[in-house]
Amino acid sequence: MTVKLTLSIPPDFKKTATLLSLRRKKSISALFVELLAREAEKDIDQYGEIRGIWKDRDITAEEIRERAWKRS
Repeated sequence: MTVKLTLSIPPDFKKTATLLSLRRKKSISALFVELLAREAEKDIDQYGEIRGIWKDRDITAEEIRERAWKRS
């Protein structure tokens, strides 16, 4: 389900958006949704580069602490 949203943009920007949508064969709305989804993901994914560092590894918080203390 979609909802209607009205945007106010400069006239020359509308021309740019129209040309881009024609080149990509997507509606301006679809381009806008993709852009917002990407930007929202960047905000949410601020720790993306370290996510999964312990994935599929059975390790407890206590073991992590012990290893960190050994390095000190």
